[in-house]
Amino acid sequence: APKGAVVGGGLMAARDVPADLLYEDAVTSDAYKQVEGKRLLKAVLKGRPLRFSDVIDDRPKDLSSEIEPGRRALTVDIDETNSFAQMLRAGNYVDLYLIAQNPTSQRSIQEIRPLLSKVKILATGQMLRAIEAEQIPGQPPRNVSYSNITVDVTSQDAARIALATQVGKIRAVLRNHGDEGLKGAELVDASQLFSTGKKKAVDYIVGGASAGSGAAAPMAINLPNFNIPGITTPPQAAGQASPLSGLPSSITNNVPTAQTGTAVR
Repeated sequence: APKGAVVGGGLMAARDVPADLLYEDAVTSDAYKQVEGKRLLKAVLKGRPLRFSDVIDDRPKDLSSEIEPGRRALTVDIDETNSFAQMLRAGNYVDLYLIAQNPTSQRSIQEIRPLLSKVKILATGQMLRAIEAEQIPGQPPRNVSYSNITVDVTSQDAARIALATQVGKIRAVLRNHGDEGLKGAELVDASQLFSTGKKKAVDYIVGGASAGSGAAAPMAINLPNFNIPGITTPPQAAGQASPLSGLPSSITNNVPTAQTGTAVR
């Protein structure tokens, strides 16, 4: 049959063909209604099995045709920063993070946590493919803006994203197309941004001249507001409160007093 011929009438006939001799996209008798009445995209030799690729596909091309069976498409609103200044393209992969306050935590601080890794972008705005693929040679680059992206996810992940948009803000992080790693960053909260690390211990040395050196006699030094485990300062002068005042006697009676020039054991 020549190119452009209409499939149907006396042009086609049903024949038994061994399954191992058929192409994967061969039109079988139970699928014949899908191509009947359509025109041939190219000439088909007599006696050869008809293939779907031989027939003009006049079905409307939309986003649903880009979704694999079992997958879902979900649109997420983004801002200028989250779109990398409008540089995200269909076919890119991103990691999604959630910025929100943890409702189960007693601390009123913001947290950022990994939500999903390696999520494929199906569309940016209404663009189902990269702008460069439709660029006309010799013409100035097209500048198409958008305020949302549509991502390819499972039905369960679609529910997670939908809920995340209600409790916080989603941040997209672009990744290399060939990066197969699935492990995202660990949870980070706002307090860690201002942390200076672990506190370092400070050694306090209380000492003086050794006995018989002729130097001044050891002095008792009061160190208020310092907490040195295992030692305390001598009693205060009359009318002054001891640094240990208010503590139970079971503690104060067993804490040794250290003076300068004496070894603390």
